[in-house]
Amino acid sequence: FFFDLIKEVINMQVQQNLQEIAKVVVASDPSMANIVTINSRYGEIQVNLENALFFPKGLLGLPDFKDFALVDFPNPKFGQFKLLQSLNDSQLSFVVLPVDPAKTKLIEKVDIDECCAITEIKAANLAMLLIVTVANTPSGVKLTANMRAPLAIDSNDKLAIQYVFPNSKYEIRFALN
Repeated sequence: FFFDLIKEVINMQVQQNLQEIAKVVVASDPSMANIVTINSRYGEIQVNLENALFFPKGLLGLPDFKDFALVDFPNPKFGQFKLLQSLNDSQLSFVVLPVDPAKTKLIEKVDIDECCAITEIKAANLAMLLIVTVANTPSGVKLTANMRAPLAIDSNDKLAIQYVFPNSKYEIRFALN
């Protein structure tokens, strides 16, 4: 009962936040009422507010940034990646890699089950994203993913948390290339 009450309060806060965001951008076309354009650090992107995610605790190190949206990466060459765009700050975004918790071999099933138990996200509703770091090095571009602290998303409620695995078997800078 307690957690259902918390989820209800959070859902009300999400709706209120989305209404405030929608007031900032007025769409002239009614069919575009939930679409906003954000001038992000990756250029101009279209964000559907219906795809908004709410992080009640924010992200690690960024507790005040709670509203994000998941959008396609602007460069189709990198179609496997997505952009997690802040709805609170147009210049705050993260390259993320979606991981199917049911099919991945990157994270052990026992750890996924533990994540679900602790976050109270049903396994069937769990979506996971890995935050990716892109670094230019003398030998070329290096991509790494934070495996130790993935983003766990309840796809039904659109609530998310950055979950930190309580063990050190997952790397913070796991090489993707």
